[in-house]
Amino acid sequence: RMKTEFNQDWKDWIATNVNAGQDKDGIFKILLDEGYAFTAIANQMNYLPSRPVSELVNPFHVKAASLAEHSTAAMHSSHKRFQNTLKNPQKFEANNGLAIAKNEIFIPNAVPLESDLIDLRVVDDFLNAEECKKLIERIKAKLRPSSVANYQIDSQVRTSRTCDLGHLDDSFVKDIDQRICKLLGIHGAYAEVLQGQYYEVGQEFKAHTDFFEPHEFEQHCSEYGQRTYTVMIYLNDVEQGGETCFAKLDTEFKPITGKALIWNSLNPDGTTNMNTLHQAKPVEKGYKAVITKWFRSTSPHAKSIPMMPRQINEYVPNYTSKGISKTKLSDTLFNKINAFYHANHARIVQEHVEGDFIVSGKTPSKNSPTQRKSSSVVELTQELRQEVHDALKPMMEAWSGVELEPTYVYGIREYHNGAVLKMHRDRIDTHIISAIINVDQETSVDWPLVIEDNYYRLHHVILKPGDMVFYEGGRLLHGRPITFEGESFANMFCHFKPVNYKAPS
Repeated sequence: RMKTEFNQDWKDWIATNVNAGQDKDGIFKILLDEGYAFTAIANQMNYLPSRPVSELVNPFHVKAASLAEHSTAAMHSSHKRFQNTLKNPQKFEANNGLAIAKNEIFIPNAVPLESDLIDLRVVDDFLNAEECKKLIERIKAKLRPSSVANYQIDSQVRTSRTCDLGHLDDSFVKDIDQRICKLLGIHGAYAEVLQGQYYEVGQEFKAHTDFFEPHEFEQHCSEYGQRTYTVMIYLNDVEQGGETCFAKLDTEFKPITGKALIWNSLNPDGTTNMNTLHQAKPVEKGYKAVITKWFRSTSPHAKSIPMMPRQINEYVPNYTSKGISKTKLSDTLFNKINAFYHANHARIVQEHVEGDFIVSGKTPSKNSPTQRKSSSVVELTQELRQEVHDALKPMMEAWSGVELEPTYVYGIREYHNGAVLKMHRDRIDTHIISAIINVDQETSVDWPLVIEDNYYRLHHVILKPGDMVFYEGGRLLHGRPITFEGESFANMFCHFKPVNYKAPS
């Protein structure tokens, strides 16, 4: 078993030789030869070798022990240097890291760490307080001692407890799991089971990396390949301690409820990145709860399921934090629109919507084998269109924080009994910052607008006449998938795009 704790004599020896200017790589190799774990040495020295272990020179000519169990491909710019330590180098070659371009992983609300050494991003408030509370309750109910991939590492390296959340038959947990996958745009078939970790006072996870080393590959990576992205989300504000420290980056993060840390364990060329070495510091007061999800470079389903199934709309930038906001139209303008609707209702025409995303949710009866279309439209005058745009423009600029130019005001759409508006995203060239105004309704029950926000959380928004919702229509999935029960439901749409906006391609 590899050693992880240094007595005072060894600590003094390390300090003396480092201070004397001795070669740190050589010191590192001596400690490996003495049977100390790689992460323990890195943590004690606050240093990582600049060369592969197999190339380190022992300046004191101490007899070298076998390094097979200490191989650390994590440090190297190329895994090929380590093929001689592997039983099956071809398998390692095929399943080593995957080069994922940063721009392929667009994450709304993410703040990147300004560093060329790592792709690390932070998203505040990805989960809200209520969601975090529910997850903590589920984690605490199913805890087991945390483990590590390398069975030879001392048990004191990781002293937290773990809950395999992804194995629970729980719709709430499954929804959170899916939201994490949507956040990165990586299909869940390329991910590990969602885990929860719980740390009490004194518990920690010492310096480690998330990727697998060569000697761990055959056991852990034969089907799913190397780990790529890690998503770790704090579920509570820790009273004291518990920070996540990236020593090579001289950066640490304090646990804050709902904050997500996201990083790629690989370099841009797909090799493993030792700059991702990180530590969960001991909790000093209170407790710490997190959830973690790891993604992989391949999957047994790779032939049938693409890794990144995102639609182009999901690369439309977000301009607000949440992406949706419910508000009200002025009484004066609302009354004018409502009066126009009723005065011109006799001129309503059945609507054909390209893409057939407005359909009937009801099966035709024997007495009525054919049904009218599910929606009709009352066209607006040019003057009324302009008035609506002029009224909404300053309101929506204040909401979105960007200067807008009008693109389109649609007529008053009337949905009929049985209508279903399929979940969809709007046009990426014109429908970027949008509004829906409820004009009139004759309903048996409320008919919600179902819409995802920029954190991939679903909302059921109820609009009454005079209510309206601002939303980022080009990127957010939305619709009315519940079958409409009632006589009529009338609303209108107003669309803008930011000045100098460029659609993703």
